[in-house]
Amino acid sequence: GIVMKRILCVFLKYPEPGCVKTRLAESLGDSGAAEVYRRMVCEVLLKAREAGPDRICICFSPEEKERQIKDWLDPWIRDFPGEVTFAAQADGDLGNRLQKAAEDIFVKDPDSAVLIIGTDCLEIDRLSLQTAWQALENEQTDVVLGPAKDGGYYLMGLCEPVPALFDDISWSTAQVFQQTLERAAARHKQCLVLEEKTDIDTIGEYRQFEDRLRLRPCVFFDRDGVVNESPGEGYVLKKEDFHLSEGIVESLQTAREKGYLTVVVTSQKGVGKKLMSPADLNHIHYNLQKDLAKDHVAFDAIYSFTGTPDCIYKAKPDPAMIFAAAKELPIDLSRSWLVGDADRDIAMGRNAELRGTIRINGDKPVSIDADHTLQAVFELPKLLRKVL
Repeated sequence: GIVMKRILCVFLKYPEPGCVKTRLAESLGDSGAAEVYRRMVCEVLLKAREAGPDRICICFSPEEKERQIKDWLDPWIRDFPGEVTFAAQADGDLGNRLQKAAEDIFVKDPDSAVLIIGTDCLEIDRLSLQTAWQALENEQTDVVLGPAKDGGYYLMGLCEPVPALFDDISWSTAQVFQQTLERAAARHKQCLVLEEKTDIDTIGEYRQFEDRLRLRPCVFFDRDGVVNESPGEGYVLKKEDFHLSEGIVESLQTAREKGYLTVVVTSQKGVGKKLMSPADLNHIHYNLQKDLAKDHVAFDAIYSFTGTPDCIYKAKPDPAMIFAAAKELPIDLSRSWLVGDADRDIAMGRNAELRGTIRINGDKPVSIDADHTLQAVFELPKLLRKVL
């Protein structure tokens, strides 16, 4: 059969206080509800990335906030190894907006399995997304629906446009899922129904999932000598010189299982010294992420100090890269760890007041003690299982 492109279309709004999660705002206030919404979007995008789509299409509103939306979502998507596109939502009711989004995607990519999701369901996970894609790809079904407990749906999957599914539906009522099923049956479309999940709209639903929206802990990784084998005195200037350390994939899997984000904080002064271009560095990181994505463990973000005049970060041991990550990816630094192979890494972790530091002993001199010291990266998964 044809290899289908896996596309995930995410409907979201700019988190303007007073314009999002208005029912939550009755209890949390406008800015409190907007902050919850921001966290929900980040959480859903994390799950979306883990499922490994070929393309994420961000279908946003309002149209005039495109620049601000791209800036807000940048940390979540800039290191995603697939394609990311942005499209403003169409005018009209929800049905019209959903139908138009689906049609536009199929015009560009006719052979694709398209999943459309919102950002209200925190129970969406890699498994539910991959189950939906597989069913569409194997032609087991024409339509996939994920019913929400409130009578709507948290996911729709299609492998061709079916306008009837969006026509004459009582949107924002408890009849949405049932009416959509009836439209599919009337068009003789086979429909796979996933398990029921909760959309978060009310304060009671929010309280149920509040824990998932707390700041996430993170494991920060130095790059050369930790993520990849140390290049010695020089720099890794091209992807052919980049060799993943044994044990790093398992370390990332362990961190993910424990609910930790994973972020690279690296000094790449070779860019500032003009030994490589910013594009060369991006190419190395893009390939790293693509390789790791095969094991569903790509890093959540990568921060590089390049030593160029326009670099917004400071050199280690200054914790500027860690602080930037904490702000952009809501991270709880007091529960986070750093893994490095040099004094400046350990000092950076200390300066950021992280919970702990782990040193990989290499050829670099040691004058600052880490909380734990290992002889090689392959010992790291075992230690992470113990300390995280």
